[in-house]
Amino acid sequence: MLDTSEIRAGAPVEEMKIVVNALYLSMAFLLQRIEDSAGKAAAAEAREALIDNLKDGDIDMAIMESRKTYDFVVSVAETLPVPSPVSHAAH
Repeated sequence: MLDTSEIRAGAPVEEMKIVVNALYLSMAFLLQRIEDSAGKAAAAEAREALIDNLKDGDIDMAIMESRKTYDFVVSVAETLPVPSPVSHAAH
């Protein structure tokens, strides 16, 4: 776990891209685990709750001081895969 919520000054852009992509893939993995264990509706609900918490400021927004950073973080979360509804088609 990180001891700070700040990115060190001068961190290379490529390094930050790796971190953002790793966190995105980790969130997508967790949504898939939720879907596998609790179903598509639970995964979709978890995704929406994450986005709502980001937008409503329930997650510590102090780390996102600028509107540009906030918008970027929300846009990344909004690109997380949306679980498709369960199909009840006859086989």
